[in-house]
Amino acid sequence: MDEEFYILNYIQTELRTDLLDKLMPVISFLGKAGLIWIIIAAVSLIFKRSRPLGRSLAFDLVFNLIASSGIIKPIVSRARPCVLDKTVELLVNVPFDASFPSGHTLFAFGAATIIFIYNKWLGIAAYIFGFLMAFSRMYLYVHFPTDVAFGAVFGIVFAVVAYKLEGMLFDRSKPLFALKRHQKN
Repeated sequence: MDEEFYILNYIQTELRTDLLDKLMPVISFLGKAGLIWIIIAAVSLIFKRSRPLGRSLAFDLVFNLIASSGIIKPIVSRARPCVLDKTVELLVNVPFDASFPSGHTLFAFGAATIIFIYNKWLGIAAYIFGFLMAFSRMYLYVHFPTDVAFGAVFGIVFAVVAYKLEGMLFDRSKPLFALKRHQKN
């Protein structure tokens, strides 16, 4: 944990600027409760062409909520860095739940993975936003680096499962986790 505090304190002493002090809380706010991803899923569900994306995002959001807030956070019950070190001036309120994993990061990387599957260029933009979200959580001193790292990994894994589930439920010919087969002509 000392190494993680070293990274967080480095961010505070070497990377903190007035501009980032204004920007990082905004980026973090957009990820609160998966807000931006819920909006994208809802809008995607309106249009027939983007409904598979919307359904996959919706499944992913539900998986992330259940796994993160309902299972992992209560089991691990890791204190946040801002609770353990109260000397850092916070730019946001102290979150009420446990630190591990970063829910903001989990939602961001899960959504970015789903979007990437459907549209590579938009997916790359979503991954960039996901990295900014992860960094914002460390910048704001509310998550350890391993919180965001595992949030990213869990987000990607849950997204793949959500995508496969959407395919299985809405195209009964595809079994869950099936490999694509080349058709012979």
